[in-house]
Amino acid sequence: MKKIIYLLLAFVFLLTACGQKQNKAKEKIIGKPKLTLTSDLMTPEVLWAFGRVSGQEVSPDHKTVLYGVSYYSIADNKGNRELYTIGVDGTGKKPITHSAKSEFNALWRPDGKKIGFLTAESGSVQLWEMNPDGTERKQITNIDGGITGFKYSPDQKKILYTKEVPIKNKFAPLFKGLPKASGRLMNDLMYRHWDVWVDSYSHVFVADYDGENVTNDKDILIGEPYQSPLKPFGGIEQVNWTPDSKTIAYTCKKLTGKAATLSTNSDIYFYNVETKKTKNMTEGMMGFDINPVFSQMDGLGKHGT
Repeated sequence: MKKIIYLLLAFVFLLTACGQKQNKAKEKIIGKPKLTLTSDLMTPEVLWAFGRVSGQEVSPDHKTVLYGVSYYSIADNKGNRELYTIGVDGTGKKPITHSAKSEFNALWRPDGKKIGFLTAESGSVQLWEMNPDGTERKQITNIDGGITGFKYSPDQKKILYTKEVPIKNKFAPLFKGLPKASGRLMNDLMYRHWDVWVDSYSHVFVADYDGENVTNDKDILIGEPYQSPLKPFGGIEQVNWTPDSKTIAYTCKKLTGKAATLSTNSDIYFYNVETKKTKNMTEGMMGFDINPVFSQMDGLGKHGT
């Protein structure tokens, strides 16, 4: 009887493994399309055949440029992004990824030994790392709901990342017994950004990083009903570290209700990682204050933004 059970388990295992291999085999990798030109006209098909270059990052030793190229398939109605490296002198171009899942937000680790990037390869968008030549891909975070951006601290002891924090639905009791209800009851004027509902806040988190794992995560805007980065177009460029790794500068519009609808004024806030205190650095400067960048020459108190 035991032999039969073992044989059945082995059979089930083989079927599962084969199924997983088949699923992986079915994932089509969208790369640079092969297009045969029949005229010198710039047609939509020709335009879509071009790769879109973005996300250029120079290595810490100033010798190599990391960048991404997005390719699109008209037949599949979707795109895919791959990562490349090239010498600063224009030589040695090399693809370092080749997968069905896009890699984005790619950054050199401060020591230059690894490249960090985001991908949904594991099912949700997480931070992964690999060697500069693309080998030894490894998942670093496993954060519930995934993340939307990240940056290493200059001393490589911490990372910051951005994540969507769901807004608690005060009207949930009204939908008891109706799990598939799609209706919404909103009590805030800023209930929608362009074509998406505001069901969550984008918040900045800080966490310890030891080169292998990310631990002790903390939401630096915990309990605050504000967006950072700003929706609908803001990204990780609106958040940055100071050169001494002690402070996180982030962009935020700390207004709600009617005040939020009447103003476009955003500010740059400094969050001290050690004291956990926040200070508005652009108070009184009306209009958009975004995308803080620091000089690498001096420490806190001497650098500019």
